Amino acid sequence: MRYTYKVRELVQDEQDKKDDVVDLGEAKNMYAMSFKRLRGQLDHKKEYFVEYTNKHKNFISTITRGKEPK
Repeated sequence: MRYTYKVRELVQDEQDKKDDVVDLGEAKNMYAMSFKRLRGQLDHKKEYFVEYTNKHKNFISTITRGKEPK
C-alpha cells in the first residue's frame, strides 16, 4: 500500500460529553492507497482521529467518520 495512516478511535462517555473531554483509543497503523479508501474501511458509526503524511510531505491530522454503506 502507498500510505500508512495512524488511526485512533475517539471514545466519549456520558460524563465526558458534559465536560467536553475525549479519550483516544490505542493507535493502529492502517494502510490504504488514499484517504477516501481508508474511510471505506472504517465504521461509519464511530469517530476516528487520523494522522498521516500526504504526497507533498505535509503532516495532516484530522477527525473523521467512516463512509456510510449504500
